[in-house]
Amino acid sequence: MPATRLFACLAAALVVVASAVPAGAAPQILALLATGGAVPLVCRNGVCTGEFSSFCLQRKRHDPAPGTQYRAAGGAVTLVVTDADGNVRRMQAGDHLSIETRRSYTAVRIGVAEALLNEWNAVSLALDIGERVTLVPAPEAIDPEPQTEADIALALGPQRALGDRILESSPVETGAVTLTSRMIGGLPPGRTDARTRETLWSRVVEPSAASFPPESVLRASSVYRRCLAKVERGSFYSLRHCLEIGHDALMIELNVKYWQAGPES
Repeated sequence: MPATRLFACLAAALVVVASAVPAGAAPQILALLATGGAVPLVCRNGVCTGEFSSFCLQRKRHDPAPGTQYRAAGGAVTLVVTDADGNVRRMQAGDHLSIETRRSYTAVRIGVAEALLNEWNAVSLALDIGERVTLVPAPEAIDPEPQTEADIALALGPQRALGDRILESSPVETGAVTLTSRMIGGLPPGRTDARTRETLWSRVVEPSAASFPPESVLRASSVYRRCLAKVERGSFYSLRHCLEIGHDALMIELNVKYWQAGPES
């Protein structure tokens, strides 16, 4: 979908959202994309975090502001714990997780306390997002239109099932989103040196590229090469920021497919 048409669809959707729900109402319930394996968490400043792709299940709800708190429901989020001897344990993440939106509904940051490394005698932590994981906004004390049990059941059931069908029928877009998200996770915040930028593709994408559709790899490569050139020209300060924009455009493309396929919700 051309960029102009894509963002026109998004703008129209946001108009619907703005007119349908009172100010201060609970934001959208989101769906997490399955990771297909463990994603390493980066530990700094007392928390180990990773960024994960998400999409909106409720078109008529407000999109969440960055930093909006969520909880996981449905599906399985697994913590992968590796100790100094290389032993690996897998456990249900449960209450260990903190989840907040990064950029509206297209990405979330999931973290666990860094203190768990010592508690579990671990040297690294990772998260494996399973199928059908759904994110419900944390309730507010004063909410003119909270998410009801019926809203949550609808999101976890028919709406999530429709989202899964859209993802399954869009392997090229889904693969490109996953690869771009991995590149984002392979970079620290802020500006990086030229070598880190130029080796990102070989470090992060090439080892698993064969497991994705060739068109997915091509689309992710296009985003990467375009961003790399923009940073080198000085039109973007950081490669990570540019990749985030590219990731979100791909994720919105999938979300528009979902909105077009389903009932108003």
